[in-house]
Amino acid sequence: MSNYAGVEIVALAAEIVSHLADHGIEVVVVGGLAVEIYSQNCYLTKDIDMVDVSYAKPKTLHAAMAKLGFHKKGRVFENTTTPITVEFPSAPLTTGDELITETTVIAHEFGNIPIVHARDIVKDRLSAFFHWNDNQSLVQALAVMQGHDIPALDIQAFCIKEAGVNKYYLVASLQAAVKAQAASDMKIIEQLVVDKIIAQQ
Repeated sequence: MSNYAGVEIVALAAEIVSHLADHGIEVVVVGGLAVEIYSQNCYLTKDIDMVDVSYAKPKTLHAAMAKLGFHKKGRVFENTTTPITVEFPSAPLTTGDELITETTVIAHEFGNIPIVHARDIVKDRLSAFFHWNDNQSLVQALAVMQGHDIPALDIQAFCIKEAGVNKYYLVASLQAAVKAQAASDMKIIEQLVVDKIIAQQ
């Protein structure tokens, strides 16, 4: 199949995973799509990020993707029938300076999807916040923490190592605020983040 007009992003990801596996290429979903899956669609993306953990040769990966109608343009693979793009960040799997050694598989209605654990995608988003001041990544991390009941203490060591104790206290206080309001909407979480950051200025 090479016409993906109207195909949902998770369905497309599942098909790509299966297709690449048939060609001996093992991938793990990371990035925005992992956030979308773990936040129960509170966050939506048009990009599929997959890390090739089998370290296939570029020409092998390109040939396999071409069979699905996806061709490399810059950093991403595009198919003219869909606005969804596919990118393959370099292996290995990492969050900040930490190597990810375990992943999981989500049994979705469209097929099995190898994916990083929710805690690791939280760390990934927090790393973007810590190093690039990306507030939206902080919002995404909090949404996943809320949806999967991940307490701030579980990521305390990571936060302190990556950005210091003050950043950890910021994350912990925001996580407590999100939990207190039982916030599951990205706009509510975003407002909490904005209010907290403004208050600290």
